[in-house]
Amino acid sequence: MSLSGRLSLFVALIVIGVVASVTYLETRSFVRDIDSELMDAARLGAQSAADNVAARDQPFDPFDIRDMLHDLVAAAPVLDVISVIESDDSGHLSIFTSTSTEERAEVLDVAARAIATRSITTDRNEAVATVAAPVPRREKYAVVVTVGLENLIQARARGLRIAFGLALPTIILVTLLAYLTVRLLVGEPLAAIVRTMERTAAGDLGARTAMVRHDELGTIATRLNEMLDQLERFNRSLHERIARAERVAVLGQVAANVAHQAGTPLNLVSGYVQMIRDDPRTDDRTRSRLQTVDTQIQQVTRVLRSMLDYARQPPGFETVALSDIIERVREIAQPRLARSNIRPQLSIADRLPPIRADVTQLEMALLNLVNNALDAMPTGGSLTISAAAHGDGVRLTVADSGPGIPPEIVERLFEPWATTKPTGQGTGLGLAIVRDVVRSHGGTISAHNQSEGAVFVIDLPAAAAVAASA
Repeated sequence: MSLSGRLSLFVALIVIGVVASVTYLETRSFVRDIDSELMDAARLGAQSAADNVAARDQPFDPFDIRDMLHDLVAAAPVLDVISVIESDDSGHLSIFTSTSTEERAEVLDVAARAIATRSITTDRNEAVATVAAPVPRREKYAVVVTVGLENLIQARARGLRIAFGLALPTIILVTLLAYLTVRLLVGEPLAAIVRTMERTAAGDLGARTAMVRHDELGTIATRLNEMLDQLERFNRSLHERIARAERVAVLGQVAANVAHQAGTPLNLVSGYVQMIRDDPRTDDRTRSRLQTVDTQIQQVTRVLRSMLDYARQPPGFETVALSDIIERVREIAQPRLARSNIRPQLSIADRLPPIRADVTQLEMALLNLVNNALDAMPTGGSLTISAAAHGDGVRLTVADSGPGIPPEIVERLFEPWATTKPTGQGTGLGLAIVRDVVRSHGGTISAHNQSEGAVFVIDLPAAAAVAASA
């Protein structure tokens, strides 16, 4: 359930609790008031009838008293039955007169207690309430009023129906208003923030939330935008550093090739110059000029040697986890993967042995393979990077779903200047650099085609194996 739904349910439960409590208390108070009014009316009727009987002279006329009782019932409709009870000398009770032809045995019991105690006596059950009042100055007479509680039961039921009839629409209305309010004030802003985060996770580092509010959610949106700004600047800087490192590596490879290719002929030229210079038949003027030529050749040789030494600077090796390097490369490549509609899949085995590596160089080499796979899938596809223990080391595999490697270039794929890209789009040095980086780490790299796309396999020794061989 969404946050809006949970908050609305919480509000609904509160409303239900409040309405139920108020309904119960109001109904109970209403019923109690009606009950009090009924009992007061019964006591007042019994006392009035008793006073009226006491005012009459004996012997009493039962018909005259019955007419008086009917008048009282007509004046107070809540009174059901009024009876006058008399006691003979032996204490036996009987109905002297009544507004009803039927009387219950409880009426005689209540009258007996009233005559005996000379006070108003009350008896009741769930359906009927009975009040007996002794007749003043007439010790053998009592008036009993019976009040039916059906009205009380009906009032309670009617009150509950009215209360719940109003409570249900109130609960629905309040819940709906609470849901709409929470959705407007909380749900939609949170949804906007989540959409921005999802776009960022999909590779759109330019995604920003446009929500402007002056509350906690507005603060979260502002901080999210600031964090995304920092992330975009960091990503841009990281790409610039990687591109610079690649350019330096390419220049180093070019320098190494130039130094290697030019060094041999220069040494040969220098040897011939020295041989002619040292020949006795060479005159002094020519020997001086040859000395100048040899000096310049040595200068060029020293420059080439310094270029070769710079290109062969030893990397900074440390013990690292290959899974961390793979994860960083995936994060770096994620924006371009998302834009190119390429699905990355990582398969990293648990408990991979650590390796000795120059993190920057190995990340650059792996990123080079990922970029080649991206170039091979311009319309989208899948890229799989897997790592597992293999022998005394680890095996890293990069596979794509592109067209594969052309057969004519498979054998010389890792040679300098070998490329399948059109002119102007590739130098052919990327895979050569990857090969050199892998070799400098004591590993090997190979490539082959599979049923769909190309596969590059890198085997690297574990740190323990490197330490043992050292």
